[in-house]
Amino acid sequence: MPSSASPSASPSASPSASPSTRRQRRLRTAAAALAVIGLGVALFDWNLLRRPIEHIASDRLERTFRITGPLSVRPWSLHPSFSADGLSVANVTGGKAPHLAAVGRLSFSVDLRALLRGEWVLDGIELDGANIHLEEDADGKGNWLLGKDSGGSAPALRLGTIRIRDSVLSARLPSRRTDVQLRVASDDTGGALRFTATGRWQGEALDIRGKAGSVEGYLDGAKPYPVDASGNIGATRFSVAGSAANLPDLDGLDIRFTLAGPSLAPLYALTGVPLPATPPYRLAGHLVHSGQRWQFDDLDGLVGSSDLRGTFLVDRSTQPQRLEGRLRSRRLDLSDLSGFIGARAPSGQEIAPRPGKVLPSRALGFEKIAAADVDIDFAIDDIRNTGLPLEAAEGHLRIDDRRVTLAPLRLGLAKGKVDGRLELDARSQPAKAMLDVRATRLQLRELMPGTESRNFTSGLLGGQAKLAMRGQSVAELLGSADGEVAVAMTGGSTNRLLVRLANLDVANALLTWLSGGQKEDIRCLVGDMTASGGVLKPRTLVLDTTRSRVIGQGTISLRDEQFDLHLRTEPKDGSLLALRGPLYLGGSFAAPVVGPEPIPLGSRIAGAVALGLISPPLALLALIETGGAEDTPCAALLAKRRETPAKP
Repeated sequence: MPSSASPSASPSASPSASPSTRRQRRLRTAAAALAVIGLGVALFDWNLLRRPIEHIASDRLERTFRITGPLSVRPWSLHPSFSADGLSVANVTGGKAPHLAAVGRLSFSVDLRALLRGEWVLDGIELDGANIHLEEDADGKGNWLLGKDSGGSAPALRLGTIRIRDSVLSARLPSRRTDVQLRVASDDTGGALRFTATGRWQGEALDIRGKAGSVEGYLDGAKPYPVDASGNIGATRFSVAGSAANLPDLDGLDIRFTLAGPSLAPLYALTGVPLPATPPYRLAGHLVHSGQRWQFDDLDGLVGSSDLRGTFLVDRSTQPQRLEGRLRSRRLDLSDLSGFIGARAPSGQEIAPRPGKVLPSRALGFEKIAAADVDIDFAIDDIRNTGLPLEAAEGHLRIDDRRVTLAPLRLGLAKGKVDGRLELDARSQPAKAMLDVRATRLQLRELMPGTESRNFTSGLLGGQAKLAMRGQSVAELLGSADGEVAVAMTGGSTNRLLVRLANLDVANALLTWLSGGQKEDIRCLVGDMTASGGVLKPRTLVLDTTRSRVIGQGTISLRDEQFDLHLRTEPKDGSLLALRGPLYLGGSFAAPVVGPEPIPLGSRIAGAVALGLISPPLALLALIETGGAEDTPCAALLAKRRETPAKP
């Protein structure tokens, strides 16, 4: 009989289906599922995710987060891309700007293979039209403090290329007197950033342009970040080219730089380095910054007409900060350093003296002395100025706990030398100062500014000054001086005309003038003065020549800047019309007055005043060349001084 099995039974029900057939069936099922999913993805309105994303981000940031534009996804890749328009993070309540950050468009792609390993890799990041507003409230709290601790570890995140277009970062920070707008855009080729910064930084106008490395290079931090910029902060112009390991903290700097401006003084507010007011300057060098140390090498520049070279270290790891350096100058104009004695305003402009005064009265800026401890060696090959014939200088400057010491100090002056020491103690107000200087072998002809005087004046001059002072300015310090000043000279000669005119010897002065001038041998010059309350008073003031003797009395007031000296001459030769009246030197330092003293001609100093009665000056013996005056009373005076050294 025929079998009862139904010939219409389904093949799928057959237990005899092959494995390949089953695989094909599973593949078709998966394909169908993927097609359904793909269709769902393709048709899915991604904008439905805006609200959940806003909610999650707002919760994590603790600040309202919004997406006002469309969301877009291109999923068909191992690196699916995402984009969103109109993103914003709200500002703090009461903030000046409506948003902490607002972005026109953000787009990026995700590496799916890395995501399967548990790592987030974002690449092709583009930030277009970003505006970030940083600001402080009245208590100095920044609006950029965001988020809360989730209590867990964040997933690993790695960023690829980042491009920024037409974006602005603004910072309004009253505590730092800063209001800056930074405009940033990526280079279309290599991704390097080009930027401009305008506004005010630490109260100074700011205008900077430059370029830097890529954003990803900055975030990576594996290599020093390249920076090349130039511009101005206030009146200070600068340029830098190099790299930084940590740009926000300016740490790990290794740059070449140039600086220029009308005065070094404004750099104190910007850098904390106590610099004086100066004329216009230009500096270049190499800067390495690590931690709290700023090392300046290869310094080379001009301050006014004075050149400057050397090295300089600023160490801020101590309180106060410490400055060390070795500075050299081939040529220095003393007027360029007038800011050290308060003769220049911070702008660099010279301060006009008080009416009728010449000594600087501006306070010396003791707040700068307190700002740093200093240890600097300096040497100057050639000194230029309009006053004294200074030739060279070297010394060592120390500042320790507001105590200034300039020692040793060695000056080349008038073909001789000056050795000295200056101490200033600003721990008390007014400040205390001590000056101790000694001059040796100064050539008198070099001290006389006129060409005619140089032709007729010779001899070697020595001297010493020891002064104790108190005050806040050069004028106050000198105006309070107590101590002693002494000078002496032998073996010289001077223009006879000068002696004749001082004696008002009209006939001989006229003859000397008509003959073209003659030499008058100086047998001895001694000046020994005390200083009390800023007033110098001669104990001895005598000039003895082969033909005349000049004896001086009176005062020189450093306090009032006034002369009151009376010079009487005793001619040793006859003269038909010799008036032999005394000469008066009076008036102010700014406007001295020289002329005959208005007293009867018969009233004059007695000739009994002898050089042998002169009180010896301060410790001058080792400083003075006796020349050819061995047969004069000066020789006896000097010999006596050798036997009886000056008391300390």
